[in-house]
Amino acid sequence: MRRLAVTAATALLTAATLTGCGVLDKATDTPTPTGGAAAAASSAPTPTKSAAAVNLPDICTLLTKADVNRLTGQRVTLMTNEGGATSGARYCQWQLSSGQLDVTVNIETRDQFDVQNKDAKQVDGIGEAAYSLAGHLYVYADGKVVDVYATSASTDAANLKVEQRTAEAVLPKLA
Repeated sequence: MRRLAVTAATALLTAATLTGCGVLDKATDTPTPTGGAAAAASSAPTPTKSAAAVNLPDICTLLTKADVNRLTGQRVTLMTNEGGATSGARYCQWQLSSGQLDVTVNIETRDQFDVQNKDAKQVDGIGEAAYSLAGHLYVYADGKVVDVYATSASTDAANLKVEQRTAEAVLPKLA
């Protein structure tokens, strides 16, 4: 009996938590997008319903190995071309001689992007809006979010500079 009560309480708490976070749509119990800040927890954020009308390019084709070498100061040792599970979310990862560089691009509205974790730090001078959170740089521009994660430099500040240069190189190629 006690095990049944614990199981029921756990199920109820899980459902309440997911509904409160916007992960489940209250009317249909289907997953819904949770915005830019939630992308930190996922390498492939969920695109919006309108994303089907937009096709993003293969991210691995936007930057050459030479581009990545220049942006990071490291040599590319392996490229993982995920290619994207949907037309509204694409991903590429480069393993480097020291560290890695990940670039994810997905479709979001500005309202979705503006839902941020309280620990997010605004980053000026790139895209329409940008912030740094949990080692990632998120940049919003023209209905797209570029999420860049770099571990190629020796400090967080230096990695942020790599992320900014990378986003600046990717953004014009998405237009």
